[in-house]
This record gives sequence, C-alpha cells and structure tokens, in this order.
Amino acid sequence: MSDSQMPHVKGLQYGYSQEQWGPWRSHGLLLQQAIAELGWQESAATLIKLFTEQSRTKERFLNREEFVSIMQKCPCCHAAYHHVFFELFDRDQDGYLSESDFLGGMLAVSPLTPHKLDAPSGQLRMQFIFLYYDANRNGQLEIEEVAKMIEHIQQLRGKPYSDAMVDATALVSLYSGPFGFAAFYDAAQKRMLNGTSPLLRTQQDLAEAARKLHSIAAAPTPPQASCSPSSGQAAARKCSAVPTGPLSLPEEQPRKEKPPPTGAKPPPTGLPTPVPRGRSPAHVAPAPASHSALHVAPEYWGSGSGQRGTPVDPHVQSGTNAQVLALRVVRKLMELSNGVRAEWRHMIQLVSAKELLLLCDTVVEILRVEDSLVEVALPCRVYGDIHGQLLDLLEFFNAFSWPDKRRGDIFSMNYVFLGDFVDRGAYSCDVVSLLFSLKILYPSKVFLVRGNHEDRLMNMNYGFQADCLRKFAHEGEDVWERVNDVFEFLPIAALVEGAILCIHGGIGDSIASLEDLRGIPKPIQVIGEITESTTRRERMILDALWSDPTENDSVLGVHASPRGKNTCRFGPDRVQEFNRRNGLRLIIRAHECVQHGYEYFAGGQLLTVFSATNYCNQYNNDGAMVVLVKDERTGEAVEHAQVIKSGTVDTSNGWNDQQFRAPSPMGDAERALVTSAGREQPRGSDLDADR
Repeated sequence: MSDSQMPHVKGLQYGYSQEQWGPWRSHGLLLQQAIAELGWQESAATLIKLFTEQSRTKERFLNREEFVSIMQKCPCCHAAYHHVFFELFDRDQDGYLSESDFLGGMLAVSPLTPHKLDAPSGQLRMQFIFLYYDANRNGQLEIEEVAKMIEHIQQLRGKPYSDAMVDATALVSLYSGPFGFAAFYDAAQKRMLNGTSPLLRTQQDLAEAARKLHSIAAAPTPPQASCSPSSGQAAARKCSAVPTGPLSLPEEQPRKEKPPPTGAKPPPTGLPTPVPRGRSPAHVAPAPASHSALHVAPEYWGSGSGQRGTPVDPHVQSGTNAQVLALRVVRKLMELSNGVRAEWRHMIQLVSAKELLLLCDTVVEILRVEDSLVEVALPCRVYGDIHGQLLDLLEFFNAFSWPDKRRGDIFSMNYVFLGDFVDRGAYSCDVVSLLFSLKILYPSKVFLVRGNHEDRLMNMNYGFQADCLRKFAHEGEDVWERVNDVFEFLPIAALVEGAILCIHGGIGDSIASLEDLRGIPKPIQVIGEITESTTRRERMILDALWSDPTENDSVLGVHASPRGKNTCRFGPDRVQEFNRRNGLRLIIRAHECVQHGYEYFAGGQLLTVFSATNYCNQYNNDGAMVVLVKDERTGEAVEHAQVIKSGTVDTSNGWNDQQFRAPSPMGDAERALVTSAGREQPRGSDLDADR
C-alpha cells in the first residue's frame, strides 16, 4: 500500500485497530477546525511568515536547524525543548516539518490554546500529548509511560509523585487490551485521568513572541536589547520576550545548543527526548563516543583489508541525513512494490554512489560495536540466502510483514538475515541499500549475519562487482570496495533467546562451543586457503561461512566436502552433540538451495532455510523464511516456516543471465552426488559449490 493509499480519514496508523485508536482524527482536519474555532488566523499568518522566511534548504519545509533558528529568534520556551518539539512535530519522521506540521504543533503547545476535549483544538492537543508520552512509539501507553505523565501532572501542581506507578497501574487495569489513544482519551474525558491541561505547553505563544520581537526591532531600543537574528542565542535569551516561570514539560537535555545562562530555572525532570519514528527507544542507548552508531568519521574508516574507497564527502553529514536517506530507501521500495513491477524493475536506482557510501559509513559504526555473535530476542524472523533477488525479498515483506513502523511489525519483531545478500541476482546493490537502511533505522531490531558471498574474492566474480559498475559507472569500483569493507564488520552468527543458533554455513569440524563464535576481532578476514600457518580461529570462520550437513541423517561424523579442502561436511551426530553441549534446541543455517525453501536435518535439530525462489531460473524451488516465537504453554522457542511458492514472483529478469559458474544442485540432490564437477569455485578453487 503506497502512502497515498494509507487510511488517513481518521488519522489512524495503518495496521492499528479502531478499538485502539478510537476518536483519533486527521491532523490536517483538526488544524483547520481549530484555527476557525479559535479565530487563530492572524497567529497562523504570523507563523507562516516565519516559516517562509526560514524555509531555505527545501522549499515549503523546515529542517531541524531552520526550526531551531525560529525558536531561538522568537524564544517561547527553554532552549532544551527545541529539538524535543521538532521530533514531536515531525510526524513523518523524515527530518522536515511541513507548514501543517509546524502550525499544528505550535497551536497545540501554545499556552493560549484552551484544553476543551470536545473541541478541535483540545483534541489536537490530546493527540500531541499522547504521542509525546508514547516514548517507544508503539501506539499505546505502557504503565511506565502513564506513570511518567501522572508524575508530571502532580509535579506541575507542586505535589509529590511517589505513588505514580500505583495510580498508573490502577488506571490501565480499568481497560481491557492496550492503553491506546482511545483509552487515554476516554480516561481524560471521564476525569479518571485528571489534570492534562497544563501538560505540553510552551511558556509563551510563539506568534506572540514573534510580534513582540517585531515591535522591539521597530522601537529605538539599545542594540544589546535587540532580538535580531544576528544577535545570536545568548542575546535572544536576554530579550524581554523570554518568559519566566516553570515550563510545562519534562526535562530534556539540549543536543547542540549551549546551556542556559547561570541561574536560569531548569525544566522539571521527565522523559527522554522523543525517539525518531522508525527506531525503537528500547534499543537506542548511545554507543561509546568513539563508536557512535550515527557518526561518520571525517576520514574514511580503515578496515585492514587493503584497498580503500574514496573518502566520504566531508560536507555530507551523517546521523539525521543518513536516517532520512535510509527512510527514503525503505519508503520508495514500499511504494514501488505495490505497483506494477514491469514499470521499474529494469531501471531501478535507489541511491547514488555518494549516498551508498554514506549508508556504508553509517552502518559500519553500528556493526563495529556488535559482537561477532549477536544476541537476539524472541520473536524474530530469520531469512536465508537472498542473492540479489530483490523481487523475492519485497514479496516476503508484502506477504508477511515489513520491518517497518508504518506498515510492519518492527516494534514487536526482530529480523535476522543469514548472509549471501549479493551475487547471482540482478539487484545486489539494491538489496544492500535496503538492508543497510533497515539496519540504520532499526539498529537493535535488524541483524545482518555474514555469508560466504560477503567477501570480495567471491563477489568480484559472481555479480556484485559488475552490478556496482553497471549502476555507478566510474564510481562503482569505490562503492564495491567500501561495501566489502563493511562486510568485514558483520557478525558471523546470531543466538536467538539463548536457544537457537543462526549461522550461514554451519559448525564444520572446528566450532565446538558458542564461545568460539564470540569475541572475534573485527574486521573479520576470510583466508583464501588453508595452510600450515592457518589458525583455529581462521578455520572456524571458514566453517561458519562454508560448511554443510552430510547427505542425510544416516551419514555420521565429519567428511570431506565436495566444495574443496577448506571446509567439510558434518553429520547429525555432530549437530546433536553440539546442541547438547551448548544448551541449544536448534541450529538454523542457510547456504544451500532446498526444494521447499526449508529442510530439516539431524532429527529436526538443524534447519536449512533459503529465501530466493527459482534459483538462477533453474530449480523451480520455493523460498522460505522462518518465524521464531515463544510457545505460550511451554515457554520454549518454536519455529514456523513461511513460504513463497516458485512462480509467485516473475524471476525471469531477477537472476543474471550470465553466471560465473553454474549453481550447484539443490541440497538433497547434491548429497546424492559424489562428484563436484561443474560446480562454482569460490576463492580460486579451494571451496566448491556455494548456494
């Protein structure tokens, strides 16, 4: 469903129920009605003039800096809240405020706006108050969030708030189901939640502050008393337009601005800054300063892999810019995937070379601080090989769920992708752009595990390098190098709920425990050939990326692999012993094409999953993804396969016409063969027949 098709009539978020959102109404409609109700046309005109004067970067929009500039020029609240209000008003969370966003937000937080719940202005305020306290942006207020609201109400009344959790628990218990906007609005109407009127208000109306500024500028006052834009923030704070008294907001720490003058009264204590939409606040604890997940170093980060790409443009800033770019990529693919694919699949260009480099330099800082064995909570979805097959991946997202806030399940579901993102398929660059974007948007909800094709000595032959050159011409080589450097920071395994190991290849004969997979220093290099000097860790990395199960459950032990001498095949006894020793219930791996998209081994203790259909247009195989959830009766993790049948997606143009080597037979067929003739050879000729 495209943005234009979203159900906007009552302002409901797609996927949420009427029961949860109840009287929620369109922002634009409420704003129009509130302006008429309050006779607010003059104030609206004043704010529109401010808006137009500051809208410079993008016509008819304000970015963060332009909004803060208005708030500094016409001070109406403590400087600590400038960024808070920007986050709250930015309803699309795209880094820009429209005129409607700006007017609606400033009307809602004005101290002059009445708080009549049955009036448009009062309902607009209630919707903003709800969004403010819904700190984790999941469409409902948790008990802790209700308690924080009660604390602020009592604090503004000058009363202690030691019993806020008790009161919040009692209030929420009166409603069945989630405490969504419908319950919140009902509780306020029935005065079970009393005192919301002073919440979320500035100290002064912005339009009034602007008019005072204009009158001060027009009057013959001393220069130091001026509030002109050139006088800066410090001078603005000296302006008589700065009100006194407590601010009706919880305490927020300013991000970029200087602290207020000595003696300035700080705002009351409360919630952290609202989290940008598309990111789960439960997972945005800042990384150490040297590894900020949204920091792009002024110089290109080194990977120890030899050749480097072109340094990122020093004028391109990360953080907000990277998130806006990532959101644009995801939203664009959402829109395209709901249209006729024949119209775009031959000419898609999601990002420029510079933009993909920005995604690389942002995502690598997130990956850098992840362990080589990442811990993942239930529930989660696990994807197998994608191999540049963007069309299949979009089909999965549309059929089952997107890892997205607007039309997906990202707040209640984690995502694990088990490598082989690139090669063989026609959309390697686009798959990388999408997965990197998802990781940037949801860094603790989306996990990218390395496969054997996330290796420059593989993907220089099997399609990824060619795709980079085709899409980015003379910049393609730098893009290919930079993405491969990012690949070296990917974890090599994921552990779900301490019970399910997710890994691309397998455990081979060298991996004995989960500790073998933890703490591997990054960047992680993959050796090209086993020699006498090869370390055990280097062998474990090869096994994690390359090893396979034996032909069937009757073939025990460890055996030579038809892929070559650098890896092996492991039998069901090896799987069972590994799981027993490490307290695991299941190993999920990818790396092999299987007929139905998923296939069990070792008496159900190992599961192979492959997510691309009709592999290389040769095998007519289904694609699958595995959903892991907790069984309500036993409390144990259980798996469910979700399948896309071969032929559901037209893959005729999804796979590259020319392949470096023919794909291997499917897993069950391959295990019946004793020869490796004709299979693709990775890294020279040592390992054979990847999937």
